[in-house]
Amino acid sequence: MRIPFTEDQTRPVRYTFWCLLFLFGHMVSNQLDRTVLELARSADPGLLAVFRTITEAGDSKWTLVPTGVLGLGLMAAGWFILADRRAAAMARWAGSAFMFVFVSVALSGIAVNIAKVIIGRGRPTLLEQSGFSGFDPLILDANFHSFPSGHTNTAVAFALAVSFLLPSWRGTLLAAACLIGLSRIAVNAHFLTDVFGGGVLAVVTTYWLRACFAARGWVFHRETGGAYRFLWPGLLLPLATGRTLRRLWETGAVQPPGRVRQA
Repeated sequence: MRIPFTEDQTRPVRYTFWCLLFLFGHMVSNQLDRTVLELARSADPGLLAVFRTITEAGDSKWTLVPTGVLGLGLMAAGWFILADRRAAAMARWAGSAFMFVFVSVALSGIAVNIAKVIIGRGRPTLLEQSGFSGFDPLILDANFHSFPSGHTNTAVAFALAVSFLLPSWRGTLLAAACLIGLSRIAVNAHFLTDVFGGGVLAVVTTYWLRACFAARGWVFHRETGGAYRFLWPGLLLPLATGRTLRRLWETGAVQPPGRVRQA
């Protein structure tokens, strides 16, 4: 007669299995990190110079400052300046949309910085200088803040947040974010797994934040089937903008691209 194993009897086996799987994954990812890093170091110097320029786009100041200023400015105009109720509602929605992008980048960046300190992974420069490729948790030294990649996190959070507002741009934005992530490997600042970790954290925090905004009636609302839609000011904004531009073109105040105004 077959005697079934109890929960207490199988638990050590499961723990052992997951520990072995984790160790195997760590060995594979560590070897992959080293291989990709060596390929990046052997790249053409001209290409590396291009990547040094690209990697600057991942600095959060390029996204936090403009989105924060525009978001607060439009919300202030909607609440205190514009008299027309419909225009004020659209200004507040646009301001909230900019603030959604701002908070997506900021919140994800905070999570990254906390994770960096807790994990304490050594950067590739330490591997190059002393052969160290391990971890030193809870240390306030930038040389041990490799995982996850902050620049990649910023790029993916920004790309994903903007793509929620402009879905047709999603492919281009995410491709640009991946390019910034690759540039972090090329400039010897991060390993491949650091880049991957930064991107995953950005995806988790941005999707979670969209659900939080929708639950509070900001920018989005969630339909019964789970799809997200803009609130009504966000639907009217493109139409109102198009009508305003056509009116300006008809009066000659603004000229469409390629048209030369006759004297």
